[in-house]
Amino acid sequence: MSIHRLIREGRRRLGMSEQQFADAVGVSRGAVQQWEKAGGTAPKRANQPRVAELLGISVGELLSGGPNISQGTVMRAEVPLVSEVEAGNYTVIDNFKPRGNFETVPVTVPVKRHTYALRVHGDSMASEMGDSFPEGSIIVVEPDLEVLPGDYVIALNEHAQTTFKQLVRDGGEFYLRPLNPRYPIKPLGVARVIGVVREFSKRFR
Repeated sequence: MSIHRLIREGRRRLGMSEQQFADAVGVSRGAVQQWEKAGGTAPKRANQPRVAELLGISVGELLSGGPNISQGTVMRAEVPLVSEVEAGNYTVIDNFKPRGNFETVPVTVPVKRHTYALRVHGDSMASEMGDSFPEGSIIVVEPDLEVLPGDYVIALNEHAQTTFKQLVRDGGEFYLRPLNPRYPIKPLGVARVIGVVREFSKRFR
């Protein structure tokens, strides 16, 4: 895919007009029209990071025509922050399915239409070594991604309660593993995985 088509299709997926995209980058509408026109000019080096950020890709992917994005993937810079997820025991997530007006958080990876973000509550996924998700972390969850052992996941039990853990496999059985050694590993049992964590960030205020 050419850089011109990548920008044009990415802007349209974001639901932004040429002027809105131009304002977001800090350039004129004419510049955006040049970027999107076959045979037109490409974004200047100073503008490339912001263009890539808006499209949810890296600068390298922007210049090379984009990543290999599967069908249904949406290139966008933000996803809705829908609620909190308990990182200890199972808990109910209010407003679990995104609807209405939500606070949004930025993402740096291509995501699908139903991707959303959750705020971590509790310390069972906090660790002093390796990966750590302290309380207040924002996790970006992809509900349509294939689940593999080792993934960080959102699991839903038979009481419609959710928890955030690492999915591990041992002896043919699946378990939900906390990163904090003070918490026990629990069998997945009849619970099911409803989302895979793609990205996370820490919010301090």
